[in-house]
Amino acid sequence: MYRAEDLRPGDIILCEGALDVRDPLGLLFVWASDNPLQHAALVGDGELVEGLDEVGTVPLDEYADVGWRFEVAGASADQLRAAVTAARSRVGQSYGYRAVLAAGMRIPLYKRLDPHDVVSSALVTWAFGQAGIRLSWEPLPSVASLSHSPLLLGPRPWLRPACAGGSPFRSRSG
Repeated sequence: MYRAEDLRPGDIILCEGALDVRDPLGLLFVWASDNPLQHAALVGDGELVEGLDEVGTVPLDEYADVGWRFEVAGASADQLRAAVTAARSRVGQSYGYRAVLAAGMRIPLYKRLDPHDVVSSALVTWAFGQAGIRLSWEPLPSVASLSHSPLLLGPRPWLRPACAGGSPFRSRSG
């Protein structure tokens, strides 16, 4: 877990567990990926930038009890600023399931919704892409797949060696 005072603009927060029902796509990803992570946010200038039902900001300590802090390897100060600026440029836009439902009502079937308007990890990945850093080769990375990016430097206590078997979920009871 992280401490808000340790965060720097451009850090990435990956969150464990069922945060709440505001992120049904995140809950689905946790179930489908057998990975405890369901949400991603980008550290901005004194706030976290995130995409749930819309792109918005929350206090730095919002996910301190369930979030893990990651730095992006090799990112320059200019690239980190560019990623934060890109993410902040989407604040106020519909996001997640609300964007999908709204798009379904107004976009002809032959057109597609921008996948970066659907899941929190895609917002983070898109923002870094705008800064010239490719965090994932997947076109629509889940939070679980983003957690395996070799560019993210930070703890991964939920991962167990393959020889240990079992689920990558860490035990909360002991």
